[in-house]
Amino acid sequence: MRDEGRKHRHARRRGWGFGRPKIGRTGIVLVLVSVSVTTIYPLLFVIITAVKDRKAYILDRYGLPTSPTLTNFAAAWTNAKVGQYVWNSAIVVVTAVVLSWIVCCMAGYALSHLRFPGRRAAFFAILGSMMIAPQVIIIPLYAMLIKMDLLNEYPGLILVYVTLSAPFGTYLLTSYFKGVPTELVEAAQVDGANHAQILWRVMVPIARPALVTLGIFNFLWMWNELLFALLILQDDSVRTLMVGVANLRGQYTTNIPLLSAGLFLAATPVLMVFMVFQTQLTKGMTLGAVK
Repeated sequence: MRDEGRKHRHARRRGWGFGRPKIGRTGIVLVLVSVSVTTIYPLLFVIITAVKDRKAYILDRYGLPTSPTLTNFAAAWTNAKVGQYVWNSAIVVVTAVVLSWIVCCMAGYALSHLRFPGRRAAFFAILGSMMIAPQVIIIPLYAMLIKMDLLNEYPGLILVYVTLSAPFGTYLLTSYFKGVPTELVEAAQVDGANHAQILWRVMVPIARPALVTLGIFNFLWMWNELLFALLILQDDSVRTLMVGVANLRGQYTTNIPLLSAGLFLAATPVLMVFMVFQTQLTKGMTLGAVK
């Protein structure tokens, strides 16, 4: 009898043990599905609205399109100058990402493997600058750009992007470079390599995962950035994509299907980058801590 009672108790414990993880997994799946729906639905709504004409949108805003059309995409690309804005954004973002790689690589190598007075203070000063809100420096930054004659010029916005992205990039690469053995650097010095050769021939190839992660983060931020792009590039010929799409909103009335088409065209590069590099992006969130 005692043996049978023990068996029943063990069976009940095993049942509860298997049931709890199943309930937990079901709850997690439901939460993730709910979050996914709230994330995907706005994009689907934008696409559905973009393939409607203006009359169909006014008659039925939330229904499926009865006669889908691509005229809004063509109008946004040509008449609304989205194609020109895409080119402007590509020039600014690609140049800024490359320059941020160069600046952050040099700073990260210096702070991780060079010994000079004030090295630790410089590192903490860079970390401290990450706590300063960019909106605080708008007025002095605007005045400085006017004095340097960089207003409505690509280099003005590029320099701002590189400056604002430098603290995080320097922190990330400094943390990664510290994981590189000092013996490897000393061996390169014994072979006659100077610091520039060590950086570009030894450290940069090793830090390729960190550089890809940094490039993805900077691209996503710079492509979607609106405040400084609106402040610095005010001329229509040099406006970036986000500023151009924001201007599709009229003063009195707005062509919502045209605006939706512009928003989808603006979001397409970001979606492509995220889908291609989502694994690298996920790893990069803990890259500095691991290294």
